[in-house]
Amino acid sequence: MAVAAGQQAEAVFTTLYRASVLAKRPGIVVLDADLPALDERFGSRARSRALIARLEKAGRLQPVRRGAYTMVDAGGNTRVGVLDLVAALTPKPYTVTAGAALQFHGLTDQHFRLLVVLVNTQLRPWSYRGQTIRYARTSRKLAGVGTRPRRTTAVIANPARAVADSLDHPAWGVTLPQVAEATDQLLNRDPAFADTLAAEIADNYGHALARRFGYLITTFAGADAARPFLLLRGSSKAATKLSARGPERGPVDTTWGIRVNVDRAVLTQHRNS
Repeated sequence: MAVAAGQQAEAVFTTLYRASVLAKRPGIVVLDADLPALDERFGSRARSRALIARLEKAGRLQPVRRGAYTMVDAGGNTRVGVLDLVAALTPKPYTVTAGAALQFHGLTDQHFRLLVVLVNTQLRPWSYRGQTIRYARTSRKLAGVGTRPRRTTAVIANPARAVADSLDHPAWGVTLPQVAEATDQLLNRDPAFADTLAAEIADNYGHALARRFGYLITTFAGADAARPFLLLRGSSKAATKLSARGPERGPVDTTWGIRVNVDRAVLTQHRNS
């Protein structure tokens, strides 16, 4: 009896895995899409749900959120990464941005517990292996701002969008020094990056962000490199805080209309690491 039950469990597992591969999300079970394959094999929806519950109880299916699981092999391992889960469970269009995107592009060695996904509709957050996936609703266009790398099926924000979102939304977990380091790396990788970033900010962001990046790029690459940001500064005479969450005190850089409310050494500390 136990042998027969074990054989049936493996048959269910194999059926689910084949369905996940055909759906191009290997190892990720989405019940709404995958239950019909079990129904066809085992006879009824009630039977299929009972088999799913049995696999979950045995530890072969690990719940991610309602109706979604990762598959665990006989050795107790799962090879599903959080980015692949985002791709499987998030309706398009979407873009993974901020810290997770910086990490993906090799612009930081930090691991971020918050993974931010830009979407055009309201979606509930969920968690996986200690990482919280938060959906940030935006009216900005999402088409064309992401890359589709070979390492994951998820759509990852391009570097310009990732650093812009990180500095524009400090609550998303990327610190100013981390943004500064990523920007410095990008300027070193590509001398034209300042132009790319300026175009991104002109299309999708405000004057305050242009001022902040104008100051940062001047710090790392000089005034000529920051020139594309001059026309994006706006006309307000009020100084913009370099660190949005920092104090109101500090000298004002009149070129950029920036109140430098952090020690300049903090911005360049990565160069001494």
